[in-house]
Amino acid sequence: MEHPLKGKHILVTGGAGFIGFHLTKKLLEIGADVTTYDNMSNAKPENVKDNSKAHFIKGDILDLKTLQSLPKFDLIYHLAAQVVVPYSMENPTEDFENNARGTLNVLEKARKDKSRLVFSSTAAIYGNPTQLPTSEDYGFHPFSCYGLSKVVGEEYSQIYMQQYKSKITIIRFSNVYGSRCHGVINDFLDKLQKNPEKLEIIGTGKQARDFVHVFDIAEALLLVADEKHIGKTFNLGFGETTTIIDLAHIILKILNLEGKTQVTTTGQSWQGDINTIWFNISKAKKELGWTPKIRLEDYLRTLINERKMLK
Repeated sequence: MEHPLKGKHILVTGGAGFIGFHLTKKLLEIGADVTTYDNMSNAKPENVKDNSKAHFIKGDILDLKTLQSLPKFDLIYHLAAQVVVPYSMENPTEDFENNARGTLNVLEKARKDKSRLVFSSTAAIYGNPTQLPTSEDYGFHPFSCYGLSKVVGEEYSQIYMQQYKSKITIIRFSNVYGSRCHGVINDFLDKLQKNPEKLEIIGTGKQARDFVHVFDIAEALLLVADEKHIGKTFNLGFGETTTIIDLAHIILKILNLEGKTQVTTTGQSWQGDINTIWFNISKAKKELGWTPKIRLEDYLRTLINERKMLK
């Protein structure tokens, strides 16, 4: 059966980034007409090259004039953002510009063109939740400038839906991992490849995260595009939580290094770091018919094998 997004004109802001690359790839596979828009500040040139069937425009979401000059799109996925929590604490003004003002510019583009919009938010809007697993109705309790700037983006989205009848769906990512992402997983593997006798963890190691694979996220992003989800907000995570120290031990177990590698922690995390991210994803399961399939440990085994770290 033909996919409902086949032939649709779709804009992906941040399309050369990690999640943007995988979403664009998926959209091209189903026959959508995709344009990616990225300022390339944190993106990889190979992400543009490897999705060469998409139209690429180098541009910034802070450049409203260029955004407005783009053709009309049926659907806009707004993924472009400043996403580094420590950076947001050191550069709150720049974080606000990208995530609040930049989002407002994209909302204006969508409003004037009457385009459908999917806005990507984050677990950081929940702060340090007392409700675990955390559901969408928990409310805003940001603990960092990054989380606060994303709250502003969500609130603007709500105003645009109420006042301008904009067609918007909000999605909140937990901790997305996978190929083309350099996060804590690759950081650990890089350290162990250099020195398998020692592994240092930044923070206490007790920080817990809800790891979800980018392939599962890309599937969910296609599902939320359905117009029946306009006005809704969805948590997109795996629905489980893993401490960073447990992640380290899973990796060591796969590498047969348990008891051989000295694991240490710095004891001091960065400003704005959240203790626990653990999503309740029952709404996404029920309303989107989506269930994440890739388990963290299975991915780790595959990745370690690909990196030829097993002896």
